[in-house]
Amino acid sequence: MKRLNLRLLEVFRVVFETRNITAAANRLGVTQPAVSKALAEFEQDVGLSLFGRQRRRLVPTQDAARLYDEAGRLFAHVSVFRDRVDDLRSGEAGQLSIAAIPTLAASLVVQTAMGLQQKLPNLTFKVVTGSRAEVIDATIHHSVDLGLVHAPVTDRDLRIEIIGESEIVAVVPPGHALAGYEFVTPRDLDGQPLISLDPATPASHLVRECFEAAGVAMHVVMEANSSTVAYAAANAGRCIALIDPWPSGVSGDQGCTLVRFRPKVPQRVALLRSAFRPSSRLAELIVEALRLQLIRAAGNIPFVKGMASST
Repeated sequence: MKRLNLRLLEVFRVVFETRNITAAANRLGVTQPAVSKALAEFEQDVGLSLFGRQRRRLVPTQDAARLYDEAGRLFAHVSVFRDRVDDLRSGEAGQLSIAAIPTLAASLVVQTAMGLQQKLPNLTFKVVTGSRAEVIDATIHHSVDLGLVHAPVTDRDLRIEIIGESEIVAVVPPGHALAGYEFVTPRDLDGQPLISLDPATPASHLVRECFEAAGVAMHVVMEANSSTVAYAAANAGRCIALIDPWPSGVSGDQGCTLVRFRPKVPQRVALLRSAFRPSSRLAELIVEALRLQLIRAAGNIPFVKGMASST
């Protein structure tokens, strides 16, 4: 048998239901000769005689009746398939995977995913957390659809968009003398027990440069590869954490005070996509939702800036 032609199968179904070439042609919106030709071609493809004639009416054979039942089941699946295609085209269904560094995953990604899930219940998110290097690698090798890290990223295998920005802040524990400052500098933090980010991160490197330029030695008592962990540590003790401000947006505990750190150390949010993999409609929908979530976050966190479009 030749490869199944759904158009010919559809003609067969309509002819079976109407028992008449003219009526079938009217329903299908084609000419009678076109129906007759399609029916003959279908019979030739399946190698079966499907209709006899009796007083200008077509009489289906037993084989035709069996094929009609099977065709009904097949077209039900085709209908579901078409609906799914429509959903994917509109971005209302499907699965999308995002890799992100822990802080952005726990804040920006989670908030975006939960907001979209209420609107699009057929949408499934897969969120993978990892180090900056792991996120970049997963995006390059197509293990995920999107990646989120802090800039700079310069890999040629990636399309990189800056969708927002935050800045390093000092997380000051409750009752600390520096909690009332408008901003703090390395000199203000001289001798203070500090919690810093992993030295391998760009932000940590820039913070250390600020201290070196001021001639102040950092008194680091803890290093963390997640701003969320550093925030929790500052909230639990007397140490000051130098991190990005995202954890304050998801933490229910407002005990700590966020104080600006100067000189300013920007944290640009970089959205990563493979340079060799075209974006799906769903991916574009998520990207736009991430941008909008950043803009909303800027209204609640004064140290965050969103961007309406990529730069």
